[in-house]
Amino acid sequence: MKNKVFVLGSYHCVYTFVSEELPSLGETVMGYRFKMSGGAKGHGQMLAAALAGAQVGGIMRVGDDTFGHLCIENFKRAGIDCTHVKIDPDHATGAAGVLLNRNGDNVITVVPGANAEITKEDIDQAENMIKDCAVAGFQFENNFDAIEYTIKKTHSLGVETMVDPAPVVKFNEDLYHYITYIKPNEVEASLLSGVEVTDTTSALKAGHILLDKGVNKAAVITMGGAGSVLVTHDTEKVFPSVPIEVRNTTCAGDTFAGVLVASIAQGLPLTECVVNATCVASCCVRRSPKDTIFDFFPSAEELEQIKRDYRKLL
Repeated sequence: MKNKVFVLGSYHCVYTFVSEELPSLGETVMGYRFKMSGGAKGHGQMLAAALAGAQVGGIMRVGDDTFGHLCIENFKRAGIDCTHVKIDPDHATGAAGVLLNRNGDNVITVVPGANAEITKEDIDQAENMIKDCAVAGFQFENNFDAIEYTIKKTHSLGVETMVDPAPVVKFNEDLYHYITYIKPNEVEASLLSGVEVTDTTSALKAGHILLDKGVNKAAVITMGGAGSVLVTHDTEKVFPSVPIEVRNTTCAGDTFAGVLVASIAQGLPLTECVVNATCVASCCVRRSPKDTIFDFFPSAEELEQIKRDYRKLL
């Protein structure tokens, strides 16, 4: 169904520490801000897709704890179908520790918790929802047997798949043949393609290698402040970043992925999908420390203005 998506989700309680500089190995630094919140790649992808106007359903597990119930509250606030978001009585909600420096650079450690307990039965029970979707979003914060099973099942049901391969892991390359779109960042693209991505030229080369490995339609490689590239079997296009002050890069990739999924489901041309994702992600990185996705996500009118200005750079 057009405009309907599902995401294989993930969620963690997140502890964020901000300091002038990130510590080196074995170093202790004094910070100046601490924040306790919730989120993850799958969570951010789901919320961004829903706020971008898609009808979103989720398949995931959270713990029977404060953060697990908060996750479900966030989803319901965004209008997400939580029928297949299960509360796991035996495993706690996952946890993540985020270190940020004054420039918004980050390093993150994740303990998956209930995210790693998704079963094939969970997926099979959601089959009717899956086959009613136009596209499905994936990330790599769940147990990989469930990720692989769901991607293949989704593909077999005639539904397109969009994979954000983070945190990046090596996997059986046969899986590429079940991936319609792939959206790695420059580090992930380097590891998956074998090409060190340092600029648009190397990013384009990496994108073609991912297509050669079996990705069906397109590779979108994001490079932070250096922008992104779109590579299909027929075309290449480079997209600069939106010129703004960057305050916090956390969740930018997840926001980009979610808007990309929603835009694909809405039937937009791939170039327009990337424009949408780029412009919304720019609102994410310029947000204040207290802002959530509900605060920074632009209205339709605000997004159109950002896009009008951005198209002057293309």
